[in-house]
Amino acid sequence: MKRETLIISGLGNLTDLCAAAAVALRKFRNAGLAFSSRAALPDVLDNRMPARGGEVHLVGIGLTGDPTRLEASLAKCRKGGVKVTWHSVIYPFPENLPESFRELLNVEFDERGRSLAESLAQRFGVDAEVPVALAHGTLKGTDAKAWRERVDAVDWNFANTHDRAPLEHLSRDLADSVAPSRWDDSTRRLIAAHARWGGRELDAGGPRMKRLRKDISRIAKSDAERILVTGENGTGKETVAMLLHVQSGRTGPFLAFNCATVSRELIESRLFGHRKGAFTGATENRPGLFREADGGTLFLDEIGELPKEVQGILLRVLQEGRVQGVGETEEVAVNVRVVAATNRDLPSLVREGLFREDLYFRLALVELNVPPLRERADDFAMLAGNFWKKTAKGRKALTSADIAALADYDWPGNVRELHNVLERAALFPDKSVAELVAEEKERCATLRRPKRPEGLERPEGPASNAEARGPHDGKSELLDDAIRTHVRRVLDLHGGNISEAARALGVSRNTVRSHMGA
Repeated sequence: MKRETLIISGLGNLTDLCAAAAVALRKFRNAGLAFSSRAALPDVLDNRMPARGGEVHLVGIGLTGDPTRLEASLAKCRKGGVKVTWHSVIYPFPENLPESFRELLNVEFDERGRSLAESLAQRFGVDAEVPVALAHGTLKGTDAKAWRERVDAVDWNFANTHDRAPLEHLSRDLADSVAPSRWDDSTRRLIAAHARWGGRELDAGGPRMKRLRKDISRIAKSDAERILVTGENGTGKETVAMLLHVQSGRTGPFLAFNCATVSRELIESRLFGHRKGAFTGATENRPGLFREADGGTLFLDEIGELPKEVQGILLRVLQEGRVQGVGETEEVAVNVRVVAATNRDLPSLVREGLFREDLYFRLALVELNVPPLRERADDFAMLAGNFWKKTAKGRKALTSADIAALADYDWPGNVRELHNVLERAALFPDKSVAELVAEEKERCATLRRPKRPEGLERPEGPASNAEARGPHDGKSELLDDAIRTHVRRVLDLHGGNISEAARALGVSRNTVRSHMGA
């Protein structure tokens, strides 16, 4: 039996390409399918070439990349007795391709201005009503909404991960007219992930972010169960955690917990669960986040704020893979990938006695750093442009002057702050982007004005204590010691109760915790 291979080349408009692939699959039912960038096409041809007598059908708009390598791959196909046909809607034959390509390729062009899916349907004599309508955005009927949601989810997933498996899966289901009620669990999980996190993308135009995205894909599919994500506030640490989960194939849920939002008295119960009656207010059994996330991923944000007393319990859970709730007598095995995140310098906290060294090394099996926006010059224009398209639909694109105004700011709030300014620009079209950036600079300058010593607040972020104090003559260090001593006295007066001490001092619980170290 003759073996066909379909290679969808281009990776431009993914909806159009999936529709074209679905039409081609209706003609070549048993064909192998591969999606390829134009640059990688020679490698894909070499790896997916069928046996002698087989056929390869290249479906796409153009063939670019390295013509010399592509010519060698096509010559290899011919030598191996494999016929290669290029189906495209461009016309005439591209001038940038060598004349020898005409001899190596069986070319089937369509100059009538139709879409690729329409052209293939006419050429192959197959029904393409649903794929074409989906590509054109005109699909009607009870299943139309589900198909559009799936296309959006696949597009979003590819933009973040470059994972091509969902593209192939979508094309085959579309070719076979698989009803949404029969879609498999992996497809449902992908659609659910997009519904929850569809507004979060990890735009990667520069080499640093591209490397981060590759690392995420590699780690997500590995057996690594503990990952530490570091970076300043607003850089997208939770987005990284979400992508690690989406690409992992884990069937359990993704749950997120901020370690700074729950009091020390309740945090153990929230993480590990409790038995009814274990403490005042425990009116029912609770499994805790570790058991709720079994088979999935638990994201622990602001791990540097975790109380020292709970750190030891977390360490044991990570070591043993078993959980015992408050008031319970038996341990329960759990299978959870833990992604911890922090905007603080954990090694400095370890040196100060605020964070356990053994827990730090246990969490940092793999460490990923998300760079601040000011260090992402290569990504900036793409990042701002992509978010603007989603936020200001129907509005004209950002101008070069707008991009320049946005770039003339260090964005201490990072991607989150940039998004806020662009949302304001969409809400107030009478104001220029430059005006809004100037307002944001002033707002940020106000926030940065120091309030110590009245509020006892320490500088936040990953800077070390020495950096926070500055190059002074030791007076800042003496002041820190005095503050720490005062905080301890107030804690002693209130029996070690952090919440009551914080109220007495007029500061947050986290501030009290930050002054509890040796």
